[in-house]
Amino acid sequence: MHIATEIPAPAPRPKRRKAPWLIALAAAAALGGLTYAFTGGEDTVEGFQERPMACSEAMYAMGWVLPDPASDQRCTELSGGLAGHTQSGTFRMARADARPWLASLDGERYPPDGAGSGSVVERKEGLALEILRPTGSLQASRVKVDVRWEGEDTAVVTFETFD
Repeated sequence: MHIATEIPAPAPRPKRRKAPWLIALAAAAALGGLTYAFTGGEDTVEGFQERPMACSEAMYAMGWVLPDPASDQRCTELSGGLAGHTQSGTFRMARADARPWLASLDGERYPPDGAGSGSVVERKEGLALEILRPTGSLQASRVKVDVRWEGEDTAVVTFETFD
């Protein structure tokens, strides 16, 4: 005689909800892809476009000459929006040539950071200079140049233009 025993069916599994963060992550990825597709991959923020440029080109636009030799050059141009057209960059040069190069830059001298002198300002960590209305074709109202000593022989130059 065979007795049939009934095996109970397993309890239904509760439906798992997808984590809200997973949905948000997927939406952000999709939006990022669409933004990239419509802007061509360029960096854009509220109408601004940033593009890399040669530091020699940036110096030329201000009526200046890039020191020779200059290494590790990284310069960019930001255009559009209310900012108009600005440039910034950094490069390395010989420390011994930094002061003469700064002194050679054309434009009306402005005391950097409220310093009392209208020329190159020497600080413990390097040099600073601000120039109003550089002579080149770039319509900048002011250029700030900072030089930071990097060892006995090298200086790192950073510049930024303001419309």
